[in-house]
Amino acid sequence: MISTPKILDIRIFPPIAIARFGSSETPLEAYRVEINTENPLDFRTIVPEANYVIDAQGNISIAPATEAIQFKTSKADKRAIKPVSPFLELFVRTTADENNFVPLTTDLLQELGLSTDDLEFKLEMGNHKIYRRTNDVNDKIVLELNSNNLHEKHLKYALDGHCNNFKTGATIPLGYFQFIQPQTQGNAKEYGLNQIRFRFTPPAGKVYGPDIPYIENLLKKDVLSADYKSYLSDLVKNDPDVLLYDSNKGTWTSYKENEGPTKTNPAQIFAGYDEGIWQYSIGLFDDASDGWLEVTLHTSDQDFKARASLATAPPAFAPDILPIRVVTDELEQILYGPEFDENELVHIDDIQEIIRRAFETIRLMNTAIMNGNPYYGISGTASTMPRQDTNDTHRAFEPVMSPDIVDNFAVRQLHERIYNSLDTGIAPWFINSIRMPYEIGKLDNETRRKMPAMMRGADARALTLTYRQINTIIKAITQGSLKKLISEANSPGNTIAYKDYKAQLHYKGKGNPFCILPSAAISNCFPGLEFDFKNLWIRTFEGIELSENNNYVMNTEKDFNQLMHRRLVGIMEKPTMVETVGPILPNGTPDNNTSLATASNPDSAVFMEWSNNLIYTLQRQGQEVYCYFTADAIEKEVLITADDLKAFKKAIDNDGAMYYTTDSGVKLQWVALKVRSFFQEDSVEFSTGLVQPGEFTRGLCSPWQNDFRECACYYWAASRPDYVNIENNKTGFTTGDNWMAKERTGTYIPDNRTDTHLLSYTDLFRDWEHDLHFIIKGNDETFSD
Repeated sequence: MISTPKILDIRIFPPIAIARFGSSETPLEAYRVEINTENPLDFRTIVPEANYVIDAQGNISIAPATEAIQFKTSKADKRAIKPVSPFLELFVRTTADENNFVPLTTDLLQELGLSTDDLEFKLEMGNHKIYRRTNDVNDKIVLELNSNNLHEKHLKYALDGHCNNFKTGATIPLGYFQFIQPQTQGNAKEYGLNQIRFRFTPPAGKVYGPDIPYIENLLKKDVLSADYKSYLSDLVKNDPDVLLYDSNKGTWTSYKENEGPTKTNPAQIFAGYDEGIWQYSIGLFDDASDGWLEVTLHTSDQDFKARASLATAPPAFAPDILPIRVVTDELEQILYGPEFDENELVHIDDIQEIIRRAFETIRLMNTAIMNGNPYYGISGTASTMPRQDTNDTHRAFEPVMSPDIVDNFAVRQLHERIYNSLDTGIAPWFINSIRMPYEIGKLDNETRRKMPAMMRGADARALTLTYRQINTIIKAITQGSLKKLISEANSPGNTIAYKDYKAQLHYKGKGNPFCILPSAAISNCFPGLEFDFKNLWIRTFEGIELSENNNYVMNTEKDFNQLMHRRLVGIMEKPTMVETVGPILPNGTPDNNTSLATASNPDSAVFMEWSNNLIYTLQRQGQEVYCYFTADAIEKEVLITADDLKAFKKAIDNDGAMYYTTDSGVKLQWVALKVRSFFQEDSVEFSTGLVQPGEFTRGLCSPWQNDFRECACYYWAASRPDYVNIENNKTGFTTGDNWMAKERTGTYIPDNRTDTHLLSYTDLFRDWEHDLHFIIKGNDETFSD
């Protein structure tokens, strides 16, 4: 007699999914992206796949793949973007195959003596953008959908976000959710229609605002620009249903912000107006959110739970290229560590993908402008790393590279030569051309020219790769030769190996477009698009909550009140910051570097972004480590060196010292803190309490359209294009359009946020779906205009 298998675990795959805004009633069809085998550095090919169609009652059917993916539909006399609506599939591991997860189907449920009645789900989402600024819990936008409260589990349910500071009875649409009714007839098994899956549909990506009396009073003050006046007046006349916030209840409409360690980085990234050093809010916000889906499977023996993370985001406007550093890079570094085992092999595919993504990132970037080249004789025409280096540190303003060699075509050729040389192995000199994370404070030209160049990272200085990406390259050099990786399934069918975390992170699932994956989402961001992923690190240590963008302690539990508003300056004798040095005169060499102190940063300290900062600490999850804090609350950055921390540790070991004063006069204290576990055991599911709903998007712009104007695109051109429709002219240089240009002229317009030839903030608030073009193979998609 064959015994009935028993369930060991359940999982939701993909474990992280990104839904992307759009108001079309037709969701974006399924597709994958493939590398061109004949020309691996060509744009990735978008390959349509068989698509699932869901009706309002949750019934599922299969539709053949379309001939080509169109990202927009016609809506009245305009274009509407198809929303990206991820499917999430439920998998189980049973005693019948303890090494693999398999899809949970109606057949398997029956074999296990269960049915869909034994499943329940809960969806929790939040929008904390307003709360992140005001710190008023009544400004949190929240929603919860619980199947126990539904009369019919398979209907398509509207998700209404609630906020205590909204007008009485007002809610904000945050999308739709549906438990898909599995099919059992005909070809259901062949096409996976009998699987247990859910679908999350994002909202339209709209802008919302405050009540009419507040707007009318604001217009009378005459503090707004003409386009803001026009936009707000139009809302009052034509769209009063989006005016939800009650200015008599909350402070979002009176909120003002300058700089400081408690603010987002950068600060002042919300719609408003300036008066001196202050940015004043005008009460606008959006319908973005993030959170999780939790599914419970009840059995006679026990309840099994699984959770997946969800976030809403703008569309991926360049869907056939990928950013240089993505969410899966961060997660793989935590899961597998920053370094490789002695006997572990690196394959050529791994190195090629790093170089390919670096190439793709600059492919749609005007590298001459981003380098700081003069434009028609005018210097600093756009927000670039050279200009930011000068603004932030008073470093001498000068281009990063020689202006003659940074045209887009020339930089692409350089990446192509590097890529094509990989088959013969990586030369030892190559690693010296990679910027190391601890070099972000070095602003001399030699260091600024290291790869990746001209892009900004999460620490507000030049972008670096993760340590694991860098060590992949180092391992390849020491390995001496690279082998081609032959990709083979771990087991037949649609199974996923129990501890193949990489496969789990990259699992796309049936019916999904590629852009739902975390491997298509930017991670090292300033602040970002899909996520402000820096919020993953804020609860690294039990008992305290850190700022997502610096070493300031934002909140503590009761037993750690002595650490409130202190700075975490070192972990295990490793400082969390470095000194900022560079030339104050042009053409300086590293020998000419000097400390770049400013009035706001007299110690010339620069914080190193958390991901690389913490990665060696995260190899000690569940253990206590020595953490060093300032003894006093302190607003400004301070510079603490490794020598300072080693001297303190010696005093601790020899004398039991609790405090130590550095030679520079900073008093320090130490505390042993436990490193939190980031994942549930044997899983890529985030640990309970690590990130709360609403936190992965809270540090982004409000409304999200501001991100497309604030960034000037110098760190995620792969997702928010910059330089498009590029052609090589007779002089050997390129010409093309700024993606944000209202009209395509073939002449690039530097993104200075004020040029009327470019889309403005309010243009995007009004009609971003119609105005913004999808870019396919570097050019405007014809159906996007």
